[in-house]
Amino acid sequence: MSITGGGRRRRVLLITALALVLVVGAAYAVFFSPWLVAENVTVTGNKQVSRAEVIGVAQVDSGLPLARQDVDAIAHRTLALPAVETATAVRKWPRTIEIAVNERRPVLAVRDLNGYLLVDRNGVAYQSSRSVPNRVVVADVIATDRQLLRQVAIVGSTLPGSLRKKASTLSATDPDRITLLLKSGVKVNWGSSADSPLKADIVMALLKRKPAASIDVSSPHNPAAR
Repeated sequence: MSITGGGRRRRVLLITALALVLVVGAAYAVFFSPWLVAENVTVTGNKQVSRAEVIGVAQVDSGLPLARQDVDAIAHRTLALPAVETATAVRKWPRTIEIAVNERRPVLAVRDLNGYLLVDRNGVAYQSSRSVPNRVVVADVIATDRQLLRQVAIVGSTLPGSLRKKASTLSATDPDRITLLLKSGVKVNWGSSADSPLKADIVMALLKRKPAASIDVSSPHNPAAR
């Protein structure tokens, strides 16, 4: 009986040792083996920024195994590109890091000395442009006033396409005095950015009456047109 018990113990010890060797070997292969280093970087979602720009700021260590790549840090470094709003990085086994970017989309174009500053829905001025992109509204706002720019951007982002086509300029001197000038010459007193989707619907309805001078939707439940 003692011999049988000793044989069982030896078999258990042998199996345990083999399992440990396999675990250590697998861990080495994943974390230290040159066979699983990051050799490729793919970029998706980019249109305004180039693949080279993303790879340049992401700083993926091509000599480091995939398992030891800090994908959160890679994604965070990608945000250094002003046109990138959000970014994620994931491991694609066996040798690839994939970076997915979500770029900012312009809703306003603020005039500056070199043309225009493009501003996204959050009021972030992120890129210069010599011309105004399609479906982007020109804004007369102080570009360094981030809070004011954000309020005007809220209005710009909620304008439906039909009203955006009629828009000439959005202007504001403070968050409660936003004005939309239409290409027809009609001036819309927008007020604050509150209830902007409702205000846009009211403006479109009042335009059917062909007002000659102005529309006031600063109090959307008591609008006026002249």
